[in-house]
This record gives sequence, structure tokens and C-alpha cells, in this order.
Amino acid sequence: MSGRLHPDIYKESVFVMEINLDKLLAKRTGKMTFKEISKFPCINQDIAVIVDKKVSAKELMDEIKKAGGKLFLGSKVFDVYEGANIGLNKKSIAFSLSFGANDRTLTDEEVANVMKNIVERLEKQFKAELRK
Repeated sequence: MSGRLHPDIYKESVFVMEINLDKLLAKRTGKMTFKEISKFPCINQDIAVIVDKKVSAKELMDEIKKAGGKLFLGSKVFDVYEGANIGLNKKSIAFSLSFGANDRTLTDEEVANVMKNIVERLEKQFKAELRK
């Protein structure tokens, strides 16, 4: 069952629905898994690198994941820039990176070491330059 709350109850458009989990779970296929949400905060770091135009954000993200190790939680591209101050046949790609652990709050030193590994790997694999 689903529907909209009456405007006398709430002026904004609010919708509600009921889900029968027994029926939903009975239809599942395969093994279900879950990952516990950490009680500890994650740390976000931004990084921008200048690479050849032919290098894709996906390639960079794959290497970032490898270099990030077990503390790496994920990455998102938030900017791609091409312009005169970057260089001919070059582009800048900026990422927001997330790090964390389920058993503790990470130290600045731990994150700095992972970031150093990431930068070194991108420099080696793609001749990337850290954009400042």
C-alpha cells in the first residue's frame, strides 16, 4: 500500500508506503551480503592530477583504488578541466577520495601515507603531475 499524506497532516508532498519484507525476501536470488557501516568517521581528501588527454578517469580511479589499499573507501570525479594553462593534449582531473576503517579513526599520518602511495602510483603509471 502507498499514498500521499493528507495536506491537513503535512503541507508538503510526503508519500508513504508499506513493504512486506517477508514477500520481498522470499523472491531474492543468490546470497545476500552486507557491509556494516563504520562507527568511525571517514576522511575525505581531494586530489587533482594533470594527465594526457587519452587517460580516462576510470583508469585513474582503478589505480587509485589499488594504491589506496584497505583504508580506501571510494572516489568520485568532481572536475575535469582542459585549458591553456594545463598544457597541450593534457587535462586535469580532480577526485574526492574517502578513507576509513571500521575499528578506529584514522590518523593524519595514515591518510598522508596512503595519499603518497596514490600520487606515486599515478606518477609511475600515467606520468601524472599533481596539480597545485
